[in-house]
Amino acid sequence: MIKKATLLTAFSVTAFSAWAQDTSPDTLVVTANRFQQPRSAVLAPVTIVTRQDIERWQSTSVNDVLRRLPGVDIAQSGGAGQNSSIFIRGTNSSHVLVLIDGVRLNLAGVSGSADLSQFPVSLVQRIEYIRGPRSAIYGSDAIGGVVNIITTRDNPGTELTAGWGSNSYQNYDISTQQQLGENTRATLIGDYEYTKGFDVVAKGGTGMQAQPDRDGFLSKTLYGALEHTFSDRWSGFVRGYGYDNRTDYDAYYSPGSPLIDTRKLYSQSWDAGLRFNGERIQSQLVS
Repeated sequence: MIKKATLLTAFSVTAFSAWAQDTSPDTLVVTANRFQQPRSAVLAPVTIVTRQDIERWQSTSVNDVLRRLPGVDIAQSGGAGQNSSIFIRGTNSSHVLVLIDGVRLNLAGVSGSADLSQFPVSLVQRIEYIRGPRSAIYGSDAIGGVVNIITTRDNPGTELTAGWGSNSYQNYDISTQQQLGENTRATLIGDYEYTKGFDVVAKGGTGMQAQPDRDGFLSKTLYGALEHTFSDRWSGFVRGYGYDNRTDYDAYYSPGSPLIDTRKLYSQSWDAGLRFNGERIQSQLVS
């Protein structure tokens, strides 16, 4: 069981709904055809997940959120932090396109498929999910569908969240978005997650040797972004994202050989880009 405490400096009203989507026909969607249009004008099936939905479900990972969406299956090799794959309507995981603020997370033919197990749910403000083929818009890696994870807040503010649970689970994160002048916006998000995990005592497939240890998980994440609007049509951004994770697992063990049952991941990425927003097209150049 997980308990959470949240301190908000910007207040909002939580909307409760049976499904994780805004059913208003006037809700604007960008992902379906790469330009902004009312949801009622989109022919493809669209599901929208809001930040209020995520908080109501008390989801602790992006995979937990996606499991609730129609037609989505998540395969994960173990507990928290282990590799995961997304399948939509039975298609291959490499045929599911994942975008972060409209930028591809996975590249077809390079990484093959997206792994969201390292992406903290505290970064997610909104998800636009298009199920069904969108290859004509995005290419062959969108045969199954498109998942666009949006990190931009609707309103400036700061949020502090702390969570505790069984197996020494702890989660702390802070997220803030502030206006720097009339046309510049800054975002900063930090997340810390830790759990001792539980003891699976794996045997067959791991050298027939019991491994009576807990398989824990430790994750530290930092995300920052600076966006500036030049005109009604042009805007630019600079973003940085990094994480440092440690995952324990039950590995294959042969007596007399060292046991390696910990995986450490460290990643740091930076990008910058220009966006063009027209009436019938939205495009961006990212480096």
